[in-house]
Amino acid sequence: MSGEDWNETLFDGFPEPVLLLREEKVAYCNRAAEGHFPGVRAGDEVPGALKALLGEACPPAAAAGEVDGWPCTATLQAAGGGTLVVLRAREGSAGRLGLEQLSIQLRRETATLSAALQRLDPTEEVPDEEKVKRYLSAANQGLYRIIRLADHLSLAGGETDWQPQGMDLAGLCRETAEEVESVCRLGGYDFTWSLETSSLLTVGDSKLLRRMLLCLVSNAMKAAGRKGKLGLKLSVRGDRAVVTVWNTGRALDERDVARMFGGDLAAIPMDPRQGLGLGLEVVRRTVALHGGAVLAESREDVTRCVVSLPIRKPERGETLRTPKVDYSGGFLPVMVELSDVLPPELYNYEDLQ
Repeated sequence: MSGEDWNETLFDGFPEPVLLLREEKVAYCNRAAEGHFPGVRAGDEVPGALKALLGEACPPAAAAGEVDGWPCTATLQAAGGGTLVVLRAREGSAGRLGLEQLSIQLRRETATLSAALQRLDPTEEVPDEEKVKRYLSAANQGLYRIIRLADHLSLAGGETDWQPQGMDLAGLCRETAEEVESVCRLGGYDFTWSLETSSLLTVGDSKLLRRMLLCLVSNAMKAAGRKGKLGLKLSVRGDRAVVTVWNTGRALDERDVARMFGGDLAAIPMDPRQGLGLGLEVVRRTVALHGGAVLAESREDVTRCVVSLPIRKPERGETLRTPKVDYSGGFLPVMVELSDVLPPELYNYEDLQ
């Protein structure tokens, strides 16, 4: 929608909150928006709760979080000489994902595992050692992918053991980034990372936060490919910790970005290589449990997912821990979460010990 065809009356009776923002002020808001932001009028400053959700996002972009306790998603697009923001009640994706899509993904992973195991049939002629290694690696990767799918279904469906405690978020980001850097180097991906601070004490669930980081990295690796670049950055903005995972590659259009956090699940592709969106649901749920917000934006051939989390100082005397978490029954978390994008040769049985 361009500035020439902008029509304020178009959204007056719209059932969802709609605002037009120009130069950090509200240029328009419909009746539904007035219900969520009482007293807001054209010319007012952008409400603080909305500003916290959107951060510094530029359209096209999408965000998920809370506005004064209301779980919602926001889609941003350029319109009327400013940024048009549409807010929608957030619904969990897992409960609405089609069983057909889930069964296709599960059958695919099971078939890959089965095919690799059949090639190791001892009744057949003895294959050479290199073939055995390849088959075992493919079987291991298939097993890791099934574990990953089961983990994501559990968390995205609302089943989670939420255990917040005092932790060092910078330490967790550093550990995770070092692990990712190691496997990316072996897999041929260009990954870089940086931390604005060496220590950042807060309260959170390190298990869920690490899984969230790895989900974002997995998506970035898929989008960047081996010819692109990706990275992770931790920064501090006032009383909030900001984690950014970015990648180069084809810029997403407005439909792509809206689907990431806008919930257009009917548009989820059946191509299993593109996933089911469960990783993003894991990210959304983890961010929501921590009282934060997450947004996605794409511009100038760089796509960014930005997670903003409130910094909550641990209580006096509380033990600070940033444990090496294991939520996958003894399997390496970094290898589980990146199993859908790393090359099979990295899943050699001997190397995983």
